[in-house]
Amino acid sequence: MALLEQRVSDLVSVPGRVTRLEGEFEHMADQLEELADGQRKLTATVADLGTKVTRMIGILTVLGVVAQIVAPAILRVLFP
Repeated sequence: MALLEQRVSDLVSVPGRVTRLEGEFEHMADQLEELADGQRKLTATVADLGTKVTRMIGILTVLGVVAQIVAPAILRVLFP
């Protein structure tokens, strides 16, 4: 009977290494959550920059086309 009580008490208590590993895994999970939050912020920032760059390229393209159309006419007027 004493052996049975010892085995049951051993099952009830958690070894220290298991508790330490659980703590390490919880810490790593917290770090991964923080990393995921940073990744989301970085992705949003890069997407915003991409949108701005795309708009700027579009605007510069339109200005370039307009300059190619208007510049020869202006030069003909200034230098006949």
